[in-house]
Amino acid sequence: PASSLSTGVSTQGTSSSSSSSRQHPQPGQQHVVVVGGGVGGLAIASRIASTDKSCKVTLLEKNSRDMLGGRCGSFDVSTKYGTFRHERGPSLLLLKDVYEELFTDCSRSIGRGTDKKASDYGLDIVQCIPAYQVVFDDGDRIELGFPQYQKHHDASALPSVAISEQESASIDKMNSYEANGYDKWEEYMAACSAFLDCGLPNFIEEIFDLPSFPAFIYQALRAKAKAWPLKPHSDVLDAIFDSEKMKALASFQDLYVGLEPYRNDDEIFGGVLRKTAPAVFGLLAALELHPTNEKAGVFAPVGGFRAVSRAFARLSEACGVQICCNTTVTQIENDGVHIIA
Repeated sequence: PASSLSTGVSTQGTSSSSSSSRQHPQPGQQHVVVVGGGVGGLAIASRIASTDKSCKVTLLEKNSRDMLGGRCGSFDVSTKYGTFRHERGPSLLLLKDVYEELFTDCSRSIGRGTDKKASDYGLDIVQCIPAYQVVFDDGDRIELGFPQYQKHHDASALPSVAISEQESASIDKMNSYEANGYDKWEEYMAACSAFLDCGLPNFIEEIFDLPSFPAFIYQALRAKAKAWPLKPHSDVLDAIFDSEKMKALASFQDLYVGLEPYRNDDEIFGGVLRKTAPAVFGLLAALELHPTNEKAGVFAPVGGFRAVSRAFARLSEACGVQICCNTTVTQIENDGVHIIA
């Protein structure tokens, strides 16, 4: 969270005899203190500093600099077989444009020109094709996520022939799970894509987007509301698919938000007010796997997720943010933010 303060930062030492010092902004200058150096803190600090150049912006992080970004980071483990990178938290990246827009927006605001991109700060993001491989409990596996476009012509994308062969194998496997399995998958993806196109701007970004509603309403009401978005997710899956494997492919993303797809007849509305995901959460599958929706795709930062955090930190400092690590906030009061440094 960001706290707008005019009285400065009070630094308290760890011993009882230590003295306090204050870092005051210039007379009439607003001092914004961002508490926490995760990716959210780094991003909001950059946007504030680049948007309002009259502000002094300080970011306080209790851990060392190599922990900036919080769980969005990486660490190396050396073994006799070599050194291997592990991710502290996320292992895939979605909505690539949201990350890239932060860099272009802030660079434009601080007068660095429109040619300053994420890559100029050390962040290169590539698309994973296929998006991933799903492994079932019986050992069966299938690859998913074959875009019909290459976003920004990623040089890392596999040759089109190899992609076509992999996608053909995936289609054949879906059809082996049930008759017309791939056609049913396409039907499901069409509904989920409409939910994504309407849900992302209107309900997540909170930007009213009227043109996205007709497709949303059509998919919600077609075929006697088979894909009605407020049904339990399993109701929609049962209406489209026969195979349990196809249903699993279409719904395991519910786990990302701590929910399950299954109807609970002991709960009102089948449990959608508690632990059951509503069908609209199918937009998560579209976000990862839809072949033509340009918002969709699974991406990876080159060098691991520490590349994201390091680039965010570089951007913050380029915008004039003062980053103070090894600094623990103990309380926030009217006279300042009290810390232990």
